[in-house]
Amino acid sequence: MVVSLAAQAATLVDTAPQNGIPTAAMQQVADVLTQVAQHLDHLQYTTLRYPDGGWLTVRVVEDPAAGDSSSEGSQPTTHLWIPAFGHLEDAHTTLAELKDRAPELETASFGVLELLFLALGLSRADGIVFYDQAGDRQQGKTVACRALTEQVNRSLRRWASPPPSMA
Repeated sequence: MVVSLAAQAATLVDTAPQNGIPTAAMQQVADVLTQVAQHLDHLQYTTLRYPDGGWLTVRVVEDPAAGDSSSEGSQPTTHLWIPAFGHLEDAHTTLAELKDRAPELETASFGVLELLFLALGLSRADGIVFYDQAGDRQQGKTVACRALTEQVNRSLRRWASPPPSMA
């Protein structure tokens, strides 16, 4: 069942105390995640995971020399992204394509806010690439973990800082 962003945010906030997170702090986090999610097209995404909970990652190599003469001699940069599919059929197509190389992979669906929240704790991936268009597994919207974490931290610092004195 697909749940609205408001309901997903409420679930994050309501379950925060069970995870040792103050409700007010989680409200700040949920607000940031909701802002990010509003730029995505779906309320739920499907990822590919291993039975041990590990994520399927896609390696993307950026060649700094491509189209930029100022970066001659620079080494390519490798990034690891977790693909998240807005259409279940695309996840199943990818799963079928990888069946011979990774037969243990399985689909796992998440509300977009839960997936973004999980991204805050990712250490082995650079972020998540959200594939919103059915049948298009080439062009996606990326959410970098580091940038998302920085955005959440800024919000938490503003929330925790006392207002300036009016004296």
